[in-house]
Amino acid sequence: MSKLSICILLVILAIASTQADGNRRPCPGRCTGYSQSDGKSVCIRDKRTNTCTKLRACRLRERNCARRASGLEPLKETCITRCRRILGTSGVGQCAPRLRSPAAISESKRIRECRRRPCLDDKLATCWKNQQGSCRLQTRCEAQRRNCSRKPGNQWVRASRWSCKGAEDGRVRKCWARPLIVKD
Repeated sequence: MSKLSICILLVILAIASTQADGNRRPCPGRCTGYSQSDGKSVCIRDKRTNTCTKLRACRLRERNCARRASGLEPLKETCITRCRRILGTSGVGQCAPRLRSPAAISESKRIRECRRRPCLDDKLATCWKNQQGSCRLQTRCEAQRRNCSRKPGNQWVRASRWSCKGAEDGRVRKCWARPLIVKD
């Protein structure tokens, strides 16, 4: 091999290595100090073993950068409440159960849909009472919207005007009871 062909081969290798390095994204700076972004904790969950790892956000970036360089899938962050049993800013332990169950999510969706329903607002405040003996002056729409988030046994229902005697709009107070009139 001649010196010229060796030089051309070295130039081609140098160009190929710089292009290969250019395809990889450079990793962000190392995890140093305790800046506000470095101090934030994140949680990673392993679904197979249900173990959680709590670590600083910059450590997660470092790990993901190394995984990308190796051709592995990056780690995904989960809700920090899953790591609530792990003390400190880092560590590994059993994952805590989710705080909100799927039933609670669908319940809140039901409440939102109920509150969005159209209502003919009569703008006339009337007396409404609940099962606990509380009364309130409110419009029909206000009562319907408040009933969306109340239990079926404690809904606002219409009451006589007498029950709200002396009440102010929107304020909850104990209902008045009509005095018993004894006829001779």
